[in-house]
Amino acid sequence: MVGSPGQALVEFALIAPVLLLIIGATVDLGRGLLLYTLLEGASRDTARQAALVDYSGSNNLPPACTALATPCSLTALVKSAHLLDPLGVQVTYLDSTAIGSAPSYGTYTPNADPTQPGTIALTGATVNNTVYVFIYEIDSTAGNPNPRWSCPTCAAANGAYVRTPGHQRVVVDLKLSWQPVLAHLLGLPAAITFDSQSVERMEF
Repeated sequence: MVGSPGQALVEFALIAPVLLLIIGATVDLGRGLLLYTLLEGASRDTARQAALVDYSGSNNLPPACTALATPCSLTALVKSAHLLDPLGVQVTYLDSTAIGSAPSYGTYTPNADPTQPGTIALTGATVNNTVYVFIYEIDSTAGNPNPRWSCPTCAAANGAYVRTPGHQRVVVDLKLSWQPVLAHLLGLPAAITFDSQSVERMEF
């Protein structure tokens, strides 16, 4: 027996929402994997640059080599995190207000082994679809701040350089607070935090 057009419409109305949810979830999953892959790449690129002496003066200013007679074409260290810009993700970087403390949008918990990276957690005042940049040095030299964060107001007491000589480790931790599109459309406040950490031995 052939079903009526009305029956077909009712069946479609029942199935369509579930089908659309599955399609939306699949698209969100693919976008999430892409964002995480780009975040990992940005973390590695930033750490490789942070290990260079040209970037020892600042994280958000052009490197020292731009002041040479034949200037280099490098840009500020945190620019590497902008790999995610085409996907509508914002990048946030702040210097710290204390050389031993993380920027205001995160808290740092030291590792039991002071020569290893600690754990960073975002504070509650974060914005969705934003990458938060954390860059610090693990300094094994006795008497130096450990960890050592970029703190321009601390320069008089701790020196102007963000990272100090001695082949210390530099740690780049990028955290992305991401809200899936499907969650946004459904009015859900849910957000996922992607984290990518890279560690490099400084070349000076």
